[in-house]
Amino acid sequence: MIERLSGHDQVLLDLARRLASESAHAYPNGPLAWNEMASAFIDGLLGRHTANFESRTRGALSKDVLQRLKDYIMTHLDEPIEVAALAGIVGRSEFHFTRVFTRSVGVPPHRYVVHQRLQRAVELMRDGRSGLAEIAASTGFADQSHLSRWVRRVHGVSPTELAA
Repeated sequence: MIERLSGHDQVLLDLARRLASESAHAYPNGPLAWNEMASAFIDGLLGRHTANFESRTRGALSKDVLQRLKDYIMTHLDEPIEVAALAGIVGRSEFHFTRVFTRSVGVPPHRYVVHQRLQRAVELMRDGRSGLAEIAASTGFADQSHLSRWVRRVHGVSPTELAA
């Protein structure tokens, strides 16, 4: 670690506060989101507060392992999906799994899962056979409002506008 007599890293402080808040409030954004924040905190700590930190490029997940993970995610889309379960599938620690998954897929596990949920929800909305609350429940969103916020965040329109 770099010895510091003074200084302030607001980004790390904000991440630490968000991690503490998530932990204190029983992970309202889910354990995958917490894991993603923890990884960002550790990356920031190592990247900005150690001497000669080099980001090591290590292996990636093989195509068959990625397919097993994708199959698991799609099968369990309506349930909470924890990084521990995904890491267990590939036999790695949660921390190492998150790094290797992100390197292999391009996004952290939490983002990937939310993206898959959102894609499936949009398909169901466009199909028009189910109500928004039912779609939210079947795709793993906490409720209709949670799904609506993600639709607006990603697509910039309401679910009804998207389905039209």
